[in-house]
Amino acid sequence: MSAADRKKVREAIQKYTKAAAWEAKCIRDNSPPDYGYLRAHLRGYILSKYMMPENECRSDAIADLTEASLARMMRVTPELAAQLDTARSCAGATSATVKKALLFQAMERDFCIVLPAAETVAAKDVSSLARLVLRCTARQGSDVPGLIPVPTD
Repeated sequence: MSAADRKKVREAIQKYTKAAAWEAKCIRDNSPPDYGYLRAHLRGYILSKYMMPENECRSDAIADLTEASLARMMRVTPELAAQLDTARSCAGATSATVKKALLFQAMERDFCIVLPAAETVAAKDVSSLARLVLRCTARQGSDVPGLIPVPTD
């Protein structure tokens, strides 16, 4: 890799890191919590963590976003990335599984919440994940004034 290419990679990492930090701050500062606002910023946060522009993946499914991110990093189609992502180590964990686990861990750290494992794994899209984050904020949120009911759609 040339010095110019390394510089581009470094700049992209810095850009997406700053974007993710800004989205996390928006989510933490969302007071009183608003589902629509949180959902929009959560999608931005996930895209930033996955280093993807908005137009890279229109889907809101966590699995689709994760596969699109892996495909982008490998420079292949999401379908081929899914085919290539076979578990050969880590007790059967695929790259997509590990990537999602790291995302959820980063969310806990960046949003200052604790996500229940079973509910987090069950969240299949950005909307259900946003509802979970809102519930976790409400559970842990004695410091968050004006909590609102969580949408159940």
